[in-house]
Amino acid sequence: MHNNVAIIGGGIAGLWSAWELARQGINSTIIERAPFLGGHVAGFACKATDRCRRCGACLLEDVLQNVIGEDCIAPLLRSEVFKIHRIDKGFELRVSQKPRRIFPEKCTDCGDCEEKCPVPGALIRSPLTNQLSVDEEICLFYKDGSCRSCLEACPAGAVDLDRPVQDFRLNSSAVILATGFKPFDPRNKPRFGYGRIPGVVTAPELDSVLRQDKWQGGDAIRSVAFIQCVGSRDAKIGRNYCSRVCCGYALRLARLLKYRFGGLEPSMFYMDIQTYDRDFDRRLAEAAGEVRLVRAIPSEVRLGVDQRPEVIYHGPEDRRVSESFDMVVLSVGISPHAVDLFGALAGLNCNRDGFLGAEGEDVITNQEGVFVAGTIQGPRSIGDTVSHAISAASAVASYLVRF
Repeated sequence: MHNNVAIIGGGIAGLWSAWELARQGINSTIIERAPFLGGHVAGFACKATDRCRRCGACLLEDVLQNVIGEDCIAPLLRSEVFKIHRIDKGFELRVSQKPRRIFPEKCTDCGDCEEKCPVPGALIRSPLTNQLSVDEEICLFYKDGSCRSCLEACPAGAVDLDRPVQDFRLNSSAVILATGFKPFDPRNKPRFGYGRIPGVVTAPELDSVLRQDKWQGGDAIRSVAFIQCVGSRDAKIGRNYCSRVCCGYALRLARLLKYRFGGLEPSMFYMDIQTYDRDFDRRLAEAAGEVRLVRAIPSEVRLGVDQRPEVIYHGPEDRRVSESFDMVVLSVGISPHAVDLFGALAGLNCNRDGFLGAEGEDVITNQEGVFVAGTIQGPRSIGDTVSHAISAASAVASYLVRF
């Protein structure tokens, strides 16, 4: 058990924690619920235009190259922890692992299974490797056993739907929680029309489209409105904190759209611009030449008479303004993720914003041997998440010296 660290979460925080531990000769096991490593960042496009915009997306691919094949790091995909308890000086974790359903060594990527699958989204691909997997939460086979279309369609025998789930025990000397965040669900802000008004999307959804080069706007999308603070800085919904990344994120997305699609005109509606990033003031001044900045949070997004999203806001002199756009992008905030689960499993306290762990940048928790890394502890950018993960690994290494 000595020098074996359980890292729960295979996003960028978990991966950087594992890599930093490996550099110090410490073994780790990454326990990831999804079928692929990378977490949210795997779906982010590079925001470079004429030059690098310091978005941090490339940091994921950098660390993945180091992690894959590293002898000190053992990834467990499609796995979840359902119990943690102390034994001796360490921990025993009970883990449930779903077996792989599509085997990449057999898959020829012919696309037959996707063509025959009757449920959109039941077959998913890794944003990084394009590898196929089955989403068992919506697959009909795992709901009622009524469908085996992918199995029957596969000419290479790469699909196996019948293997059972396995439960096992994992011993570790320390635990790093790195399960990341949950994007705010904009359906909880119905006035912005998400799910009801065509053309209203979230910023992560737009980002994923750009990463996969699936933009289908063409000449039809000429105007795009970004609405900030959707699910942040709102005491009424218990989110009275700033998510820290949304302003820079939206500006990078807006500038990327402008750069890729020439005549497109982006606008950004904001409460005020938060400048957490280094050198943000200079970049904001640059962005102001490309993005129309409107200091107003819209009161409503509705379907206009032209069947486009219509944004209602109060302009100069508190005058009510109605303006139509081809697309409205909601900058959804960072919400705590798996707080109740790991608070109960590991006995952890929350900080004042509802995230796990202490205030500020601290990686330690109220439970000895349990550490936090990345956005599970609070909102932060990709670069700051990497720094926090490295700090967590360093704290773990110091902790293990005691053994």
